[in-house]
Amino acid sequence: MQPREIFRIQDEVWQEWKQLPPTESDIPEKLSTLRSRGFKIYIATSRPIRSASLVRNWINNLGIIHDGFYPLGLFREKVEISSDILVDDAPDQIERFIAEGRSGFLYEQPWNRGMNIPKAIVIHNFTELLENLK
Repeated sequence: MQPREIFRIQDEVWQEWKQLPPTESDIPEKLSTLRSRGFKIYIATSRPIRSASLVRNWINNLGIIHDGFYPLGLFREKVEISSDILVDDAPDQIERFIAEGRSGFLYEQPWNRGMNIPKAIVIHNFTELLENLK
């Protein structure tokens, strides 16, 4: 598929944000556990800016408490965020973060399965993140 067609389909899907399930259950509780351990939770999205408000609505609807929301769009990198740790499903974002001397957790998804990024920690869920950040 051409990128334009992919973005068109994604835009259609995000219009129905109330029906979009989370990637796993209990994310709000798991992120609250991290916050209770002193971590700040920043949410960054590379979705096009035109859909950032839909993403924010979805996050708030799920009850995910966070300390900051960064709608970066397609042309800014998550490495720009002032943070020590990045959890992401985009291998290129994780690679850039690690190259800056920070910690990167690759959240495994079908499109990144089998990626080998030196110094990245592959996690399959937020329970594994909690275990790694004790």
